[in-house]
Amino acid sequence: MQLPSAAARVPTWFSTRLLLDEMLSDLHRCTNLNTVKQIQAQVLNHNLLQDPYVASKFVAAFSVSRHLSSIVNLFNLVTNPNAHLYNTLIRAQAQNSAHPSVAFETFFHMQRNDVFPDSFTYTCLLKEFDGSNCFRTVQMIHTHVVKFGFLGSDIFVPNSLIDSYCKCGSAGIDAATRLFLEMEERDVVTWNSVIGGLVRGDELGKACEVFDEMPERDVISWNIMLDDYAKAGEMGKAFEMFEGMPERNVVSWASMVCGHCSAGDMNMARLLFDKCPGKNLVIWTTMISGYAEKGLVNEATKLYDKMEEVGMRIDDWFLISILAACAESGMVGLGKRIHASVERHRFRCSTKGLAIDGRGEKALELFNRMVHEVKVHGIVPQVEHYGCMIDLLGRGGHLEEAFQLVHSMPMKPNEVVLETLLGACRMHNDVDLARAVYEHLFELAPSDPGNFSLLSNIYVQVGDWVNVASVRGQMKSTGSQKPSGASSIDVEVEVHEFTAFDQSHPKSDDVYRMIGKRY
Repeated sequence: MQLPSAAARVPTWFSTRLLLDEMLSDLHRCTNLNTVKQIQAQVLNHNLLQDPYVASKFVAAFSVSRHLSSIVNLFNLVTNPNAHLYNTLIRAQAQNSAHPSVAFETFFHMQRNDVFPDSFTYTCLLKEFDGSNCFRTVQMIHTHVVKFGFLGSDIFVPNSLIDSYCKCGSAGIDAATRLFLEMEERDVVTWNSVIGGLVRGDELGKACEVFDEMPERDVISWNIMLDDYAKAGEMGKAFEMFEGMPERNVVSWASMVCGHCSAGDMNMARLLFDKCPGKNLVIWTTMISGYAEKGLVNEATKLYDKMEEVGMRIDDWFLISILAACAESGMVGLGKRIHASVERHRFRCSTKGLAIDGRGEKALELFNRMVHEVKVHGIVPQVEHYGCMIDLLGRGGHLEEAFQLVHSMPMKPNEVVLETLLGACRMHNDVDLARAVYEHLFELAPSDPGNFSLLSNIYVQVGDWVNVASVRGQMKSTGSQKPSGASSIDVEVEVHEFTAFDQSHPKSDDVYRMIGKRY
């Protein structure tokens, strides 16, 4: 976006504050860091930064640019921040930091400064937590919400709590269900959050029951159930629900297309894709990825050409999806086709076909162009982009380039990135590099049994039994144990999971009795 130049000459009859207000009105949408800093200099020059409204605009703007250090530095300049400014900072930290403790520390700092949180504080803070290890923290926030009386006064707070609980595994889903039953007032978001949590926890049967009890449904309610049926491979039930929907949007159509692609029925997927009104990038990506995953080069390439013809602008989600699909299938054609688009539009994607095609240096060069042309296209490469690129280089045998790319990442590589590279080392029997990758991975996940097992298997492949014994000894000393493989069966829309010698299932005695009769 274009903002007025901070250096523009201001007529003497025009209020400086009004001009700055005009600049600030859209500042939170600005992606040009230099422009933001120029306007900040003007604000500092006129001593306006102490206004929490003005400061919050800059926090939001720096958040868009993912410049967390500038956010903190600016916040520290404000003498008396209010709840709104704290909320903006918490939201920025939640969006840009990999550690929930960062936003939580701001929450504590807020209370130490005698600034009382409001309902927005909790909703911003709860967005930070995701995963079973956050369950206790969400419980603590829940207690805080009850203490300050926000549970019944603003429905957005309990809705946020339910959503966060549902991301915390089975214990979180149970807590979300209890909170749901305790709520005197519920809206459609409340119901959707519980259904989504049950679906996420593979409780499809219970999700159906709650869906049937809903007094009022919106298109999101239908889409949650439709998507879960499609992901479970229940395309008959998915189609029945799709036909019964009072209204559909492009997400509804995309769920059906995705389900049929996963089931291998590409003809039906394409038929639904063609019938979809108002196609957006989501459904285009779904269909092209479906073709790419199945190795249907011509179909994927033709559809990509058609997408370009209609002027659809690709984004980072498209890049990640297509990169992953091409990596899975080893498809070169679409990679070359997107490479041509990169050259024509100075975009930055087609590293995929080049990496798989054995041209790792060219792929890396193209990816670097993506990094350096961020200002032109406004898409900042995220860890997912780097992860896909490392996966592609690793699969193609370009392990050194992949390892160098890990070291050049502007953010700290996560476990998934390093595990991907370690898996590529196993694929190509590169023991030395595997050992180096494992050292980095051990710092992030010192007790993950999967990593011990993967490194041990690499040593097995090259016959290094001394190091095999060493790794397995290290695994025992840390108390790590690789979890048993599990099998799942779907009985009457409920998923049952079993492991070897499992006794946890409520009907395990009947199961073993039946097995004994058969063998």
